[in-house]
Amino acid sequence: MRKYDVGDIVFFISNGYHIREATVIRAGGGFCTIKFNDNETPAGTRVRESKLFKTKQEAEFVVQKTHNTLLY
Repeated sequence: MRKYDVGDIVFFISNGYHIREATVIRAGGGFCTIKFNDNETPAGTRVRESKLFKTKQEAEFVVQKTHNTLLY
């Protein structure tokens, strides 16, 4: 069962803190090929489904949790 379908809007954490919005252009086998919606990168990128988030708030929570952990 796929977690994401073609056309879904997802959020990806780049460089550990930068949240980027993307669209799924291919999904299967636990991976998704995404195309970023900010037009910084014209090509698609293949990533594991576990690296994607359905909402920006979910991604922000992970960034916040990661940065709080790194401070201690």
